[in-house]
Amino acid sequence: MNHDNLPHARARATHALPLLLLLTLATAAIAQPDDANDGDADAPATSVTQSITVTTTLPELAPTELLDADALAADAPVDLGGALRRIDGTAAVRRGPINLEPSVRGLQETQVALFVDGTRTFAAGPARMDAGLSHVHPDAVAQLQVVKGPYALTWGAGALSAVRVDTVDLATRSDAGFGGTLDGSFRENGDQLDGYADARLARERVWGVVSVGHRTGDDVEPGDPVGDELVPGDYRSTDSRLRLGLELSDAAILRIGGGYQAQDDIDYPGRLLDATLFRTRSYDASFSQAAPAQTFFAQAYANRKDHRMNNDEKPTARDMPGRMPPFGLRVDLPTESNTAGGRARLERLRGDRTWTFGVDGAQVEQNADRRIFRRADDRLLFDDAVWPDATLRNLGGYAQVVQRGARTSYGGAVRVDASETEADRVSDFFRSATGLGSDDASTDDVEISAAFSAAIELAPSRSLRLGVGRVARTPTTLERYSDRFPSTRFQSTAEFIGDPALTPETAWQVDLGLDQRAGDWLVQIDGFYRAIDDVITVVADPDLARRLPLSPPLVYRYRNGDRATYYGGELRVDWAPPQRGAVRVRAHAGLSYVRGEDETFDEPALGMPPLTGRLGLQLGLLDNRLGVDADLRVTDRQDRVATSRLEQETSGATVIDLRARYRVADGVELSVGALNLGDERYADHLNAPSPFTRARVLEPGRSLTVGVRVRR
Repeated sequence: MNHDNLPHARARATHALPLLLLLTLATAAIAQPDDANDGDADAPATSVTQSITVTTTLPELAPTELLDADALAADAPVDLGGALRRIDGTAAVRRGPINLEPSVRGLQETQVALFVDGTRTFAAGPARMDAGLSHVHPDAVAQLQVVKGPYALTWGAGALSAVRVDTVDLATRSDAGFGGTLDGSFRENGDQLDGYADARLARERVWGVVSVGHRTGDDVEPGDPVGDELVPGDYRSTDSRLRLGLELSDAAILRIGGGYQAQDDIDYPGRLLDATLFRTRSYDASFSQAAPAQTFFAQAYANRKDHRMNNDEKPTARDMPGRMPPFGLRVDLPTESNTAGGRARLERLRGDRTWTFGVDGAQVEQNADRRIFRRADDRLLFDDAVWPDATLRNLGGYAQVVQRGARTSYGGAVRVDASETEADRVSDFFRSATGLGSDDASTDDVEISAAFSAAIELAPSRSLRLGVGRVARTPTTLERYSDRFPSTRFQSTAEFIGDPALTPETAWQVDLGLDQRAGDWLVQIDGFYRAIDDVITVVADPDLARRLPLSPPLVYRYRNGDRATYYGGELRVDWAPPQRGAVRVRAHAGLSYVRGEDETFDEPALGMPPLTGRLGLQLGLLDNRLGVDADLRVTDRQDRVATSRLEQETSGATVIDLRARYRVADGVELSVGALNLGDERYADHLNAPSPFTRARVLEPGRSLTVGVRVRR
């Protein structure tokens, strides 16, 4: 059943969203300047050292906000992408039960650069069944950083926006001693189990952290009315990580780290295939040395990802008389994506000014072969190179200066990147269709990126934030060398062919933000405008022959379009009064919106999230031994869609989550929750559609949760 035809979800959202808008604006009106009481609100208590940073400036200028570990764990017991849906202006794409992919203000896939412990990470397969962040267990995260624009120039190349996670690492000897965590949770909808444990030890000049996590799940009930329908949701995931540190001297530190993840038998209702397995191995080593007014840092890393897909539980595996072909198929698609890279930077402090000079580089090698057999007798029908031994190399250098003052801080950065993409095995059809002939399938690019941002205190209770930047993104190997393989971003099972002559798409963005404090209130308003020139898009080419008989008749070409423009922003209001007696109260309201226009097709840009509002209330009772959280999330109907690229409308939704946790003793906490309390039947607009029904993957219905956490 297509949820888009269910009127009750749309009606509830249509009525709730104006009310939420009025409540948010009314709250903002209450929080007018009050010079008699302009102190900072009390910071929320945190149970462990975890933090989240969201910025529209250079990340080096952004303040760090502590995030209660329970808030992160509550939204991401299955996958870290769930936590991003809690942040205004960010979202996540669901293709299956786990491995959600981040979206930031309408940017998706490689437009959002992903980093883990400072290392660049890419998807394991051409179908993007995973995001780079999905190979880290949520409980292993110490810090999550989101940069909502082209300002992370010191992190890596091509970051129109960026998300970075850093795992737990005992950075100094002040953490001396032994500690550990045991965490377990269960969601009854989908029988989702999550267990995690870590141990931390620091002695003299040596410290280390080892962790292991295990997650399993089953098919999920999508919401009322359920009937007999279930959303495929099987998965198994085991994650392990190790980080060691050694103080070579009072000024020099050596760190080494590694991780291994095994994921098996993952259902993907939003893809043509399911995942047989993921195998991810990651390694890194870094050295840092501090001297008076100067710091040097260097890191080398490698990660290897093996991935395999199958169609065993898809309709294409069954005999269907009248279909072409009428017999069942067996699809075998092994892939590998291997990345190696390094970075080094020198920071020099001169008074209130910090100069940073750095270089970084990465090489990702991607290889995938799609073999299609007649299932009855294993006769080979097709053998295609999806990733034809494709390689993307990048080498970049940058310079950045940050000036910090009592009332004004500002900074600027310039970055130069040289990139090369190449493919060793391209088909004769690809050469003929792209005009490549006998030429080498390789392309070189050189791009310059720049950014400037400032934070200005207009008054003791009011500050202004400004950002402007330009970043160019090198086309992916699929965009340049795809040989009639389905696209992920364009959400179609049609076949797509790449273009080696694609030029990088270039994003220009301007951000303006205002922070207003008034006693216990904080109001944050952020607005942005973005223009992407030479935006990479697709157009149908009726002269191209499809490869597979089951594919839609039209084949699409990747191409550079004219320009895409985006604008929107976020409004957030926080109320955090001082604790009164044994009761602590926190509340927030937020709105986020992004509107995109694609000038190439004179229609809305593809993949724009709808207007979204949120209300939250946190209560701490019994001197914070008992905590109660309530969250209301309302999304409007999205009817501004890219029809020429097969995007469909979605209904709105109203979702309520309730959670409670009780500290039984020091370091021991129990939790219960009811997620999607109203059993709303809905799909996020960014969720992938089923390639067989075209209905988007539904979100889980009502889910009851229980958990226990022990820390020392």
